[in-house]
Amino acid sequence: MATYRCIQSGNFVTFTQPHDIESMKGHQGYVQIDKVETEEAVKPLILKQPVPVKKMGRPRKIANV
Repeated sequence: MATYRCIQSGNFVTFTQPHDIESMKGHQGYVQIDKVETEEAVKPLILKQPVPVKKMGRPRKIANV
């Protein structure tokens, strides 16, 4: 079994058939990786605080002072 990573999109593809593995070795768009590298490649998700949303519509009228 061999796992490959797409260079452009970053998606992972796993092949089990020997014919598929041999055909992927010559492919320029994919890089073969080990299982150890896949665990390190996972990045933690960084959460940000939500941005306050402005109210839509016409601004309030200001009384003449």
